[in-house]
Amino acid sequence: MDKKVIFIEGTSDTDNGSLRNAFSRLFEKELKGKMPHVIMGDGKEQTIDKFLTKPLALNEHRFLLIDSDQRMDSLTKQKLVEQIKKRDNKKRLEPSTENVFFMVQEAEAWILSQSEILKRMGLKANITQKCHASEIEKPSMVLFDIYRKSGGQYHKVREFVKVLPMLDTNQLKNEFEEFDSLISALK
Repeated sequence: MDKKVIFIEGTSDTDNGSLRNAFSRLFEKELKGKMPHVIMGDGKEQTIDKFLTKPLALNEHRFLLIDSDQRMDSLTKQKLVEQIKKRDNKKRLEPSTENVFFMVQEAEAWILSQSEILKRMGLKANITQKCHASEIEKPSMVLFDIYRKSGGQYHKVREFVKVLPMLDTNQLKNEFEEFDSLISALK
């Protein structure tokens, strides 16, 4: 039987909440009964290294989900995947556009694309979208500002794990081609 494993950029520490659990709850909306094993890889470089070097299990299909830290299009994705391919990974697996996916800019862009959730949480999320959320260079900084203006403080784990599972996956698939491709690959 095939086993799907996804390595995701983000802390594996659970002191401020479990990113692994938050991503699992989000994915479960689309993948119930077909859930991949989620492994939080810590920082971007550590996550890529774990994805490339951890020994493959029998019948394992491995995926990578990391921040792009830049705008995305098919050429940019190919360029970023090529950078990952250049790493010495002992040829355990071949990184490709079929198994490497990006949280466009940062995963916080997903949250900003659904600002109505922030408003329901009582935050002053009066985001006048001059551009698509994927074009915001530092989405996490925009969230820091929204929380600050609302009298709170955004913590990249503690607050993120509360909001991520609330996101509408259908809306994410419609607005972010990478998210849609990831879900299709994991099915």
